[in-house]
Amino acid sequence: MAIKEINVENGFTSEEALAYVKQVLSNSKKTCIYIIHGYGSSGKGGVIRQKVRSFLNAQLKNGKIKAVINGEDFNVLNFKALELKNKYKELEQLFRVCNHGVTIVEV
Repeated sequence: MAIKEINVENGFTSEEALAYVKQVLSNSKKTCIYIIHGYGSSGKGGVIRQKVRSFLNAQLKNGKIKAVINGEDFNVLNFKALELKNKYKELEQLFRVCNHGVTIVEV
């Protein structure tokens, strides 16, 4: 199965980034989406990262998406991460990297 990759790290306001993520999610069925939102230059996480993750976690809570895994949690200690890595082989390369600037979503 192929994954979708979207990048909202540069050239987007936080509102534009969130709108784009919402659009991609609404047009995606039974797939995995790799979202690059960056970490932010403040050293504590940027606005885009915070808004995107907040929205995704609300979608997960409401049953609209199957899984949300923050890049820093995408490792062997996370059962859902292992499951997604085995299902979507493209995620193998991300498995060894602790990346706070990405989020993986299963729709």
